[in-house]
Amino acid sequence: MRKFTLKPSALYIICGLIAIVTGAASYLVWRYLGSFDILMYVLIAIFVFLGLLFGFWLLPAYFRRTVVCLSADDITVHTGLIFFRREQMKLKTAQYVTRVSSPLSGITGFNFLVIHALGGNMLLPFLRTEDCDELERALSAAVTGAED
Repeated sequence: MRKFTLKPSALYIICGLIAIVTGAASYLVWRYLGSFDILMYVLIAIFVFLGLLFGFWLLPAYFRRTVVCLSADDITVHTGLIFFRREQMKLKTAQYVTRVSSPLSGITGFNFLVIHALGGNMLLPFLRTEDCDELERALSAAVTGAED
């Protein structure tokens, strides 16, 4: 059984974007609601709280707890924040595999695999390029072997 974890650079990029959006929202509130002091400070506090909550607690916990396991017979995704969830799919039931990658996916880690089966899909998020290649080869081999 082989275990794959998520690429940390994707987390850093998402947290950076959250910081930019939080700063922009706070600036816009400060700029346009300056005459309403109480409302301005409350909204800025809400934006900063949400930015810190997502950037320093929820997303790192999601990245730390998400693991993709590939065995000879099935593929499993363990994930969750408050409630842990396990998705499992037999390799012989997979019909086709879709790979979604961003232009700089080797650096950013925005590689996704979507496994399509009869009645459902399974998403494998934020994979390293090498891991994504390996999983795609294994799943494609399982799909073409199932058709024979």
